Amino acid sequence: MNDQCDELLRVEHHANEVLGFFPEAVVTRTRDVYQIEIHGDEGVVLLVTAEAIELRLPTVEWTKGAHAPRAASRLWRRLTWSKIEEAGIAEVIGLAIAKRRAEFHKCRYCGEMVPPEHRHNRNTCQGCAEKHLGVVH
Repeated sequence: MNDQCDELLRVEHHANEVLGFFPEAVVTRTRDVYQIEIHGDEGVVLLVTAEAIELRLPTVEWTKGAHAPRAASRLWRRLTWSKIEEAGIAEVIGLAIAKRRAEFHKCRYCGEMVPPEHRHNRNTCQGCAEKHLGVVH
């Protein structure tokens, strides 16, 4: 048997490096990409490839027809692994998580911390906009 089959691919090596810092992450793997979700809606979605890492922030997209939100993510930054090695993987991911958490604002009515995709405006969630402001979504 070929000994090379036991060696990690670069994408596996990079994914394992990330998971060393975030072992509780949710992982989905295809042949060439690992999708790693850290801290749910308040965290970050990472797309790890052999060459780079995409740091993506959770969001929703509104579907046609059913008019219902579906989980999605949006690009925040894409860095090659050589850039990551300079900055440190945990630090870069920490910056992405801090960026996402800074997007949350407190609803003036219910007091909940709400991300932008679930707000009517900067300080009112969609539910309270319907209840208190008469907004129809």
